[in-house]
Amino acid sequence: MSETLMILAPELILTATLLAVLLSDAARWRSFAYLLALSGTLCALLASALAPRGTVGDQLAIDAWAALARPAILLSAVLLLMAARSLHDDDDGPAWAALLLALALGALVTAASAHLLPLWLGLELMSLSGYALAGWRAGSRRSAEAGMKYVLFGGAASALSLYGMSHLYGLAGRLDFAGIGAMLAVDQPLPVTAALLIASVGLAYKLTLVPFHYYAPDVYQGAPPLAVASVGTLPKIAAIAVLVRALSSAVPESLVSPASVSGLLALLATASLLVAALTAVVARDAQRIIAYSAIAHAGSMVLALAARPHSSATAAAAFYLAAYVPATIGALLALALLAPTAGRTALVELAGSGQRRPWTGVALVVCLASLAGLPPLAGFLAKWGVLRAALEVGLGAPERSVLLWAAGALLLSTAISAWAYLLIIRAVFFQPAPAQQTTATPPLPPGVAAVLALCVAATLALGLWLSGFAVLLHSLHP
Repeated sequence: MSETLMILAPELILTATLLAVLLSDAARWRSFAYLLALSGTLCALLASALAPRGTVGDQLAIDAWAALARPAILLSAVLLLMAARSLHDDDDGPAWAALLLALALGALVTAASAHLLPLWLGLELMSLSGYALAGWRAGSRRSAEAGMKYVLFGGAASALSLYGMSHLYGLAGRLDFAGIGAMLAVDQPLPVTAALLIASVGLAYKLTLVPFHYYAPDVYQGAPPLAVASVGTLPKIAAIAVLVRALSSAVPESLVSPASVSGLLALLATASLLVAALTAVVARDAQRIIAYSAIAHAGSMVLALAARPHSSATAAAAFYLAAYVPATIGALLALALLAPTAGRTALVELAGSGQRRPWTGVALVVCLASLAGLPPLAGFLAKWGVLRAALEVGLGAPERSVLLWAAGALLLSTAISAWAYLLIIRAVFFQPAPAQQTTATPPLPPGVAAVLALCVAATLALGLWLSGFAVLLHSLHP
């Protein structure tokens, strides 16, 4: 029992923190909500570094991927809480902090899932808190529309995923990944493949992969920037972690060959990369461009996993996540500060905003340049890792040559997407501000400035961390 408590210490601490924040709201100690949330999340982050690896029955597995995903999720939550403390008043504090903690808790459970039941619970906890965050801004039709579309698409994805899970249980008689894989390795009826594909809809939805991406542009455009940063980063970390575990345990080679899995993932990646790039260049809202960016980056992560079981594949996916998260949080936080009107990030409204907050504009440029894959930033090294893994496997195995086409799609998508990012930079720095717009701006809150500085520093440091792939490879395959 004590060993189980030690393994689950981060999740238990975060749960206790969530309850404490809710109680502080009930007791009207709202000014302490963010302090409680931030302190508890930092304690959970420390516990994630000290907690031992192990399993909790057949339901949760703290393996190498979960051990990496835990601190990534909690550190991202810390950054988002620090930023939100400066951008929200005390009345909003407890509710926002509670929703963000619930989202992080759902991500932790999902990332450690080795069983369909905790996987389902984790996905639903992320979804329910994400719905409220997306529709957070009261009185805003765009925010309400974002929340409603998120609910409708999320409900459909959840229903499909649960339908597939029920069929997996009916076919295999087991709910744990290892048990499903063992049963399906013996008997391989044709419906099994369909059940696996339908059950994976929930993960594809969280990753915003084509064709489950339709909600993302409208939701990202209408939701508050910090809400977009929350639902656009934490669920992706969790989904990639559990996807790697599910592919390793629940999909036996006797049922689906590695070449077939690789081909399917490469097809999803190619579609996501090309659709996102071609639609981003016609978008005229900065947050909408970030939404298409999220679709493309999810495709890049899945392309890295398509190169499995090559040793560098999972390390490339992990490094890509590490590069994507701070750049996305930094870009969206910068947009929240540069927008002259809350929730309005159309390019015409951002015109000249870099003149009012030049350092915030510089932080935005660095983050967007990393997302575009420009050297020497983290995004360049991340894209290079994925490209190298795809080319090595595609050239070395003729039956997996589809990876070569996917690698070409990655290069083409990167070139096209760069134009969309340049549209944002041009609006911020090179277009004149409206004549009636005042140049007087309040000083940057210290918490927000610290988060922006940390995101930029992480983007620069990861771009210079040339041994990062070797370190991650050793961590994931000791």
